[in-house]
Amino acid sequence: MPVEPTKDADSRKHAGTLAARLQAAGTPGDDEERAFNVALDGTLAALLPQLGAVFGIAVVLFSVWDYWIAPGHAAATTALRLTLVLVGALGYIDWGPRVSVAWRCGLVYVTHSGAMILSSALLPGGLVLALPAITGIMFPLALLEPRLPRLFLLLLFPSALFAALGAAVLAPQALASSLLVYLACLGLAACTAVAQGRMRRAAFLAERALAYSAHHDSLSGVLARGYLMELAEHDLALAKRYGRPLAVCMLDIDHFKRVNDHFGHPAGDALIREVSKACSSELRASDYFGRVGGEEFVCVMPETTEEEARACAERMRLAVAAIRLATPAGPVRCTISIGIAALEPAHVDFGVLLAAADAALYQAKESGRDRVVLAERTSS
Repeated sequence: MPVEPTKDADSRKHAGTLAARLQAAGTPGDDEERAFNVALDGTLAALLPQLGAVFGIAVVLFSVWDYWIAPGHAAATTALRLTLVLVGALGYIDWGPRVSVAWRCGLVYVTHSGAMILSSALLPGGLVLALPAITGIMFPLALLEPRLPRLFLLLLFPSALFAALGAAVLAPQALASSLLVYLACLGLAACTAVAQGRMRRAAFLAERALAYSAHHDSLSGVLARGYLMELAEHDLALAKRYGRPLAVCMLDIDHFKRVNDHFGHPAGDALIREVSKACSSELRASDYFGRVGGEEFVCVMPETTEEEARACAERMRLAVAAIRLATPAGPVRCTISIGIAALEPAHVDFGVLLAAADAALYQAKESGRDRVVLAERTSS
């Protein structure tokens, strides 16, 4: 098996580069699509109270226009505007998981746009005169809600209301002209939503790719040193607070320099990826594994005793020993040495615990490699 194709396949599998993540922006996976939708709903929920209130105030202030167009009808239209805006203002409030942000947004938009359409229909020629405002409010909605199915659902009732009232109060030619303008604006709003959705999806995926790159080692796909240390400090603090067990393994590939010297650095890179996969496959979901140096790795095992960690380390050692990496220069095999340290009161922070595991790893190297060594206990 050639080394370079293996490298490319692993890069795609782990999505370890920003370019690979951005390339997938046009066709996000199910998990990414769900995360994108959650992010959109979060943005909408954060903006709805402010933008909804601005929308409501604008609808009520249009009463001035009512007085200018038809003073005799203005009192009724103002009362209608105010009533519907107050009903829609319930959507500004976060009702928790009982009411989704989609329903809140629908309540705000339907009541507020309905107030504009209904009040305009009560004025002589009002629907035609208010057409720019009625169609204009589609575009802010398209910027906030770029998902076409939701956008059309939100616009369904106001559009039907506009068509029904237009048929009732407008002459046929005025109705036809108004509907054509309305449909043209609806199409433009849909195009705006599509463009906005693509830009926001690309930005979202780029942000996720950058976060992934910051948290993961670009070669192996396992956790990067900084992120692993951050997680480990948190878990160590919890373990010390609640008196729970925690163990750390430090691993090193034996004679790794020989692999680079004899088979070349591409083979060494491929071997690091294979070792990472082999070790990660032996861990529980609560454990995590990271690369902290050239051929050095650390595994953190919360809720794990010393003996449980030793059993897991033996599984990792055997899994790595079973690797047979085919290269143009011949098959590559390797072994690993592992040092284990279990959390004790003397380990005041993760650095001290990791140093104990490193000392055990050194003993494993000195005593012949390809073995697991437990750190000496400092307390009973």
